[in-house]
Amino acid sequence: MDIPLIVQNFLSHLHEEGKKTSTISMYKHDLKTFFEWLYLHPSRIVPETLPEDKKYYEEYFIYLKEKNLSEANMKRVASHLNGLLKYYNLTDQFGILKASNKKQRALTDSDFITEPDTLILLKSVISPKHLTDTQLEIHKYIAFRNYSILILMIRYGLTINEVVSLNIKDINFSQNTLTVLTTKRSRLLEISKEDKKIFYKYFSEIPSLFRPKDYTDDPLFISFHPQKMVYWYDYNLNSPKRISVIGVKRMIEKEVKRSGIKARVRSTHFRNSCILKKIQENHSNETIIYYFGLSSRHALYRFKRYLKSK
Repeated sequence: MDIPLIVQNFLSHLHEEGKKTSTISMYKHDLKTFFEWLYLHPSRIVPETLPEDKKYYEEYFIYLKEKNLSEANMKRVASHLNGLLKYYNLTDQFGILKASNKKQRALTDSDFITEPDTLILLKSVISPKHLTDTQLEIHKYIAFRNYSILILMIRYGLTINEVVSLNIKDINFSQNTLTVLTTKRSRLLEISKEDKKIFYKYFSEIPSLFRPKDYTDDPLFISFHPQKMVYWYDYNLNSPKRISVIGVKRMIEKEVKRSGIKARVRSTHFRNSCILKKIQENHSNETIIYYFGLSSRHALYRFKRYLKSK
């Protein structure tokens, strides 16, 4: 089905507010999926309208749970629906939608990546081991891109969405800083000189035709076309093609498997370990909240309880 006009107007509003293209795309996907579900609802909600009964939204969250959508994704969908309701002044009528009242479980050792496994993974990602001849040809192009992505997650605790959303103008090679923008705030992180060299190696080795243009909204991390052995370029947008969230997830899965570490780690393990390390280094709550873009100190309680249990 086509995107309802009420959603199109809301997306235009987000664009006018300066939201990133990747952020607007996520809103578009989640809201379009909601209206597709609504269109098939037995009650036959009138198209181009928002339901005026909260039960429909609650039913939708039940539907998503039955599809085994993760808690994180459920919260994102709820956030996007709340944004739409707020735009149409319906928040007072419904209150804030909550995807789940489930309390977060306690953290365990399996929620983190160990330092030895981290070192093995980072060493493996730039190594040619266990690669076929064809994979070796591709590896020459993407090794330091993948290495850079993993470093940002492991050493700086960025989420996949944050990594994917980075633009070339967000990294300042002369000042050794990285600006991370989200829908709620921006934060400035200092990157080490050693890591900067890795990021710059990836950037400088991209052929000039496909390389992100300095000081622009061109994506920092771009997709690679394995069949053509070139980086993707979107000629309609006159810009390199941004790597996708799915692309990064698949890359992590492949690199973890290739490294040989036994733990089945994902991006959340990298971020969890990075947050835990900051707490162990005795940084203040305010510093950690800012560094990781957390909503409040409540997000730190699980980590502190984990440390107390050790």
